[in-house]
Amino acid sequence: MSSAEGDELEAGLPASPDPLRVCLWAPLPPPLGGISRWAVRFRAASPHYTLDTTIVNIAPPDGEVSERSRFDLARFGVAFGALLQLNRVLRDEKPHICHVTTSGFWATPRDALTLLLCRLRGVPSLLNFRSSTQIVAWREAMNPLQRAGFDATLRLADCVVVLAAELEEYLRSEVRGLRVERVVNMIAESEKAAAAEPETKLLPPASGRTRVIFVGTRMPLKGLGELADAVYDLPDCELVVVGPHAGAIDLERQRRMDASLERLQETGRLIETGELAPEDVTRVYREADIFALPTYREGLPNTLLEAMAAGLPCIATPVGAIPEVVEGDCGVLVPVGESAALRDAIAALVVDASRRAALSERGKQRVAERYSVDAVMRAYKSLYEDVAGRG
Repeated sequence: MSSAEGDELEAGLPASPDPLRVCLWAPLPPPLGGISRWAVRFRAASPHYTLDTTIVNIAPPDGEVSERSRFDLARFGVAFGALLQLNRVLRDEKPHICHVTTSGFWATPRDALTLLLCRLRGVPSLLNFRSSTQIVAWREAMNPLQRAGFDATLRLADCVVVLAAELEEYLRSEVRGLRVERVVNMIAESEKAAAAEPETKLLPPASGRTRVIFVGTRMPLKGLGELADAVYDLPDCELVVVGPHAGAIDLERQRRMDASLERLQETGRLIETGELAPEDVTRVYREADIFALPTYREGLPNTLLEAMAAGLPCIATPVGAIPEVVEGDCGVLVPVGESAALRDAIAALVVDASRRAALSERGKQRVAERYSVDAVMRAYKSLYEDVAGRG
C-alpha cells in the first residue's frame, strides 16, 4: 500500500492512543492462495485503522498447495509450532482479539485447539471461514457425532465470520446460539492502479485471438478442465493460466484436466505462467480480454474481485458468494461443470464488444462500492471492538 493511499485511508478516522491489538492466525505467502493474499492486504492496511496486528503464520511447509488433507509430520510440525507461537503471543502481547482464518474441513481439529487456547488465555476470538458452499455440503454429510464435534468447535469462537450469505443463513439456522457475521473480501487501491497501468508485458505478444484468463490454483475443482475444453472449441480464443500446480484428491479427475490442457496446448493456444508475484498478477489481467472462473466451490474469490477491478468482463459459476458479487448484471454465471455452457458464454462475449464494455464498467463500479479496503477494514474494526467489549 502506498504512502498516499495510507494517508487517504486514515482521513476521517478518530485518533486512537490505544491501538486495538489483533492476533491474526493466517497463512502468508508462499503459497499465494486466496487466504494468504487476503492476509497480506489485511497486514498492509492494519496500521491505518489503528490495529496493531501480529500474524501467526500457518502456511503449509515449502509453500505446498493441495486439495488433499495431508496427515504428514511436516504438517503436524507446522501446526504445533504455530500453536506454540500463538500461546506466546496470547501470553506476552495480550491481544484484544484473535482472528482465526480457516478453510474448514480437516483444519477443524486444529481450529478447535486454537480457539480453546484463546479461551484458556481469556482472549475473545473470531473464526473466519474462507470457504462457503462446500462447508454446507460437508456438514450435511456428517454423522450426528461428527456434526456435534464440528458445532462444538464453532461455539468455541465468540463470533463466526463468513464471506457468503448462503453460509451465514445456514449456520444461523442450524447451529443454535451461534453468532454469525458476514464480512467480504477487499481490493486495495494500489492493486487497481497496478492493474490499470501495466509497466511491462508479461505474456507473449498478442496473437489476434481473444485471450481468456484463469487465475488460481491449477486443480480440477477450479473447473480448469472444463475451461480448457470450452476454449478448445473456440479457434479464435486462447487460454492463459496463472497459478501454481496442486495435488488432487480425485486422480481420475486430475488426469482428465491434464488431458484437456494438453490437447489445448497442442493447438498452440495455451499459455501457462505458473505462480506470479501479486504485482505481476494484477498487470497480467490487463493483457487479457475475458476472465473465467468456472469453480466447483468457493468462498469469495479474490481473483474475481481483482479481475473486475482491472476492467475484465467476468464469467463464473454460482457458488459461494459469487452470485452476490456479480448480481445486477456485473458478470455472467454458468452452471458448474458444463463446458458447453461455458463455451457459449465466452463465444457470446467475444462477438459483443458493447456487452464486454458494459460488464467492465459495472464490475469496476461494484468493486469500488462494496469491496474497498476502507469499507472492509472499518467493518472488521467495528466487529473487533464489539466482540472485545471495546465498542
